[in-house]
Amino acid sequence: MNFSLSNEWINSLVLRYDIDKLLNANGIYFYKENNQYICQHYFDFDLNKAQIKAIKKLIENDHIIKFKYINEDTFKKINDTFKNDNITINIVDRWEAPLLRTKDIKDYILASKHNQLKRNYKEYLNNMDKYVIKNSSEEPFFNLWQDVLKIDYNSWKKEENSDMKSLGREDLQYLPYCILNPQDSNLNVLYSKNNPVAYSLMMKGKDEKWYAVKWGASYDGRKIKAGFYCLFNHLEHLNMDPTKEVNIDFWGRRNRTYDELKNNSIYRYHIELLKKE
Repeated sequence: MNFSLSNEWINSLVLRYDIDKLLNANGIYFYKENNQYICQHYFDFDLNKAQIKAIKKLIENDHIIKFKYINEDTFKKINDTFKNDNITINIVDRWEAPLLRTKDIKDYILASKHNQLKRNYKEYLNNMDKYVIKNSSEEPFFNLWQDVLKIDYNSWKKEENSDMKSLGREDLQYLPYCILNPQDSNLNVLYSKNNPVAYSLMMKGKDEKWYAVKWGASYDGRKIKAGFYCLFNHLEHLNMDPTKEVNIDFWGRRNRTYDELKNNSIYRYHIELLKKE
């Protein structure tokens, strides 16, 4: 299923945001920021007649509606629904989100045409005995999550206000879902001398697809390429069943490592809807 439509995801919005800043448009949730209503659901979803009516009313009252990280099918549905209603649809960004499907991560990367990716992976293979990796399939998620926040705090993300706490308490959006859905979430944390230095968080969608929700390293971690090592190890962890393909949607955009790992892609959009002048 789409985890951003789950009850746990929706209930967590109240933890993350002030209640008076949330709008429930008949099951589709928006966060109000100034004059904008930002949809809190991603990828693929439909809008029913009541939801469409509520959105149109907001636009008629001079509010801007934003949808982020939506797939092309959802974009086309929204575009077809609103394009003839005196509404402007702006494409804020459009990019090819990298996807990966393979039965053997190790063979796939070692056969890659990208030399830097292969070098980083070979370094990972040669250096992993120096580090400890903990995974939420074996360790309490909540304990690991505290280390994730330490990594975020001790990284460039904190200085640029893009760590999860600075991003509208994004950490509170993920935590309840992951704790309550251990089969559909997976967290990898890498430690150097007992110090948490890198993490990778994946959450499962439909068709056994894993979304690379968050990936990061501290300043200390970046010095030893811990982010790469943690990601490579996480991909291997999800690929432990040799009879099944590992299916990854890297979600993000314009990341060299994700782009070098991909063997497919999907168009994804940020858009805004507003009343025509």
